[in-house]
Amino acid sequence: MSLTEVARQADVTKGFLSQLERGLTNVSVATLLRVCDVLKIGVGELFAYPDEQVVEGGSRIDMGGEGVTEYLLTPADTTAFQVFRSVIEPGGGTGGPYRLDTITIFALGLSGSTRLIVGGEARMLSAGVSTSFSGRTLHQFDNPGTTVSEVLWVLSPPLLRVAREPS
Repeated sequence: MSLTEVARQADVTKGFLSQLERGLTNVSVATLLRVCDVLKIGVGELFAYPDEQVVEGGSRIDMGGEGVTEYLLTPADTTAFQVFRSVIEPGGGTGGPYRLDTITIFALGLSGSTRLIVGGEARMLSAGVSTSFSGRTLHQFDNPGTTVSEVLWVLSPPLLRVAREPS
């Protein structure tokens, strides 16, 4: 598939897609998921999975958004769930709502203040505050505070790692 065709189907410009491919621009989570859908790949294919059984710090991944650094904490052979840690700068976030192909998402605030919006309802996460919801519900998050916030996410089942069949 040409760059022009991928851009058209993902509803982005060819220039934007070229910059994204070279790591020269930020992308919202929703746009990244649209590009993956056009390419018929699971977003999980973009991750570098830890091979060791004891994971120290995690593998840095890019799920999109701005001012968000994320780490995959589960080893490659974990099949029932997937755990991420997000570090969110003040003003950072997903850049808009999106859905994930997972049944349940559990979120635990580790530090700071993170606003999670699920199906239009705001939920505030601070240290020790948790919530869960369906990944298939439109959701987004951001850090409205003045200090860095951190969230631990558990997804079950994990995000797809294999190419999807054409629909």
